[in-house]
Parts: sequence; C-alpha cells; structure tokens
Amino acid sequence: MRSLLRLLLEWGYRLTGRPAFRARYDIARFLSRNKVSHPECQLAFVLPPKIASGWILDAICGEIDRFWDGTSGTTHAYEFPLPIAEAYFFSHYDYFRSALQGGEPRQGKSLVFFTHPKDLGISQEELRFVLNQSRCVVSMCGQSSEWLIKLGVSPQKIEIATIGADPDFFPPHKRSDGAIGLCTAFYDRKKPERILELVKALPERRFILLGRNWEKWERFEELREQKNFKYEERPYSEYPLFYAEIDVFVSVSKLEGGPVPLVEAMMSNVVPVASRTGIGPDIIEHGMNGFLFDVDAPIATIVDLIERAYEIPSDIRKSVEHLTWERFSKQIQTIASLNKSEGNSDSHIRLERELGSK
Repeated sequence: MRSLLRLLLEWGYRLTGRPAFRARYDIARFLSRNKVSHPECQLAFVLPPKIASGWILDAICGEIDRFWDGTSGTTHAYEFPLPIAEAYFFSHYDYFRSALQGGEPRQGKSLVFFTHPKDLGISQEELRFVLNQSRCVVSMCGQSSEWLIKLGVSPQKIEIATIGADPDFFPPHKRSDGAIGLCTAFYDRKKPERILELVKALPERRFILLGRNWEKWERFEELREQKNFKYEERPYSEYPLFYAEIDVFVSVSKLEGGPVPLVEAMMSNVVPVASRTGIGPDIIEHGMNGFLFDVDAPIATIVDLIERAYEIPSDIRKSVEHLTWERFSKQIQTIASLNKSEGNSDSHIRLERELGSK
C-alpha cells in the first residue's frame, strides 16, 4: 500500500512540477505525524552504523557527551525507531536524510553535523531540501558553510562549531629539529602522491606518517622504501608520543572538514603547514602560527613553507588553547537550546555578514 501511494504521489508531483523525491518524505511524515510521546532523554546521538564503529564521528559524539550533564542516548544510523529526545545530533547528514525517509525524528530538534561535501548519489535539490528540514546544520568550518549557502541552505540554519583537542592529553613540547609529521588514514582525497613527492623532495628531513589502511595504496611500498620515511600505526592513547616527536605537521588534502589532527598537533606546539581547506584557514594565521597553501600549489612551494616552519618561534599552542572539546560540547548544547547559559550561538549572524554578500 505504501509503495502504491508513493508511486501515485510521485506521478502527481511530476504533473504539478514538484520534485518527485518529495513523495518519499511526505509519505513518511504523514504516516508518523501522530506518533508523539514523552522524551526519553534530552540529547540523542545518531552514530555511524555499527559496521563503521570507531570512526572519528563516534569520537566527536563521545566528546560532546563527556561534557554534557543531562540525560543522553545513542543509536546507530539507519536503525529505527529513534529514541524520543528533546534534541538529536546526527553525526553525518546522510543519517538525517535516512531518518526523514523513515518518518523520523517524530519530535525534537534536529542538529545535523556537516564536515564537508560528499557525493551521496542524490541531487543537490534533494540535499538542499533535506538540510533545510533541520533545526540547525552544524558546519565544521567556514569553507563548508560557504558551500552550504551556495547550495541554498538558509544562513539562519548554519552554525560554525570548530572542533577541539584535549589540552591535558596533548601537552606542548619544545621544538628543535624534529620530524615532519602526517596523521591520516588512506583516502584518495588525502593526496598520497603529493606525500610521496614531498618525502622525495626533502631527503634530509625525517617524515613520520601515522595512519591506517595505507597498504591499500598501490604505491605504498615505494613510499615505505624511502630512507627518510617511517610509517606507524598506533592506538589513540599513544598519539601524544607521535606529536612529541614531530615539529612540523603537514596536511596536503584536497578536501577536509577538519582535520582533527591539525588541532591536536597545534595543541602540542607543532607548526602546521596545511592546504587551504577545512579548518586550516579558520585557525591558521599565515606566517604567524603556521602556513597555508592552495590545494594545487607546486611541491616546491610546500617544501619552502616546511623549511620556513622550522624557523617560526611562536607559541603555537597558545593560538589554539581555547579550542577544547569542552568548548565544542557547550556550543553544541547551546545550539540545541539545552544549555542557555553557556557558549555563544551567534555564528549565523557572522555568516550572514561575511558570506551573505558574496
């Protein structure tokens, strides 16, 4: 019956000029409209699917919850029904899309975390519709916020919340002539070829890559054979040891929401040299507490910036010591109106001022 109703609606929408995808959402909303009950918790986290357990999004939700004194609950993406809550934190926007198609959430405010654009196999028109159904789209960085506004998401719905690092877990260290560090799992968008080029271009500098799944890259053996290169896989409990061994942190990604290791490195007093994507432009003041380069910059440009990074005398940690997970958690709670006395929730006003005229 539901399939027939959806088919009829889709044809009806086509005749009236409305997008056919709206049928899925309208049917789900109609069938769940009377399902309202008393909240089981104040804040419910929609985590990645169980098969993807351990992803960075799990950790981010854990950090929000660590500094939350109220009641909370968790569920995994694509599993319904959701717990009844005053507010929901969808750790990825595709989880929110799936929830809407399933008639969820039946009540409560929906906060949708947006790291960076990714092809979900749907039209931009549908994605725009989905994100505009949320109470708020929590953008990880200014660059993603610009993309959202160009997509057509209402600026009033967008809040920038910069991720953090634990200042006690990542202590500062004195820099001298330490290694060049990279911290990332293997993905094509992390630009592995550029990493190999950098290692070859700086034979007198030591490189340490902390990551996972790099054996999947067809040229990884060539990278591992370089005499000035070392590959490590460590549990997260040992990450501070990695940052203590490096003096320059490099990220050459072509697309980021973070990366989280950028904040961790800077909290450890490591000088960042990062591509102009993700939170890099938000927290790095070029030439003062690190360096930025265009994602397609020549290798020679990046090499020059790395060498200049060794000469920066600045206290890098001081520039990011306010970026704690506690601050991030309080901001999320304020956006959800669960903590009205803490934090600052005026970033949509700043967005309108800075981006609205572009």
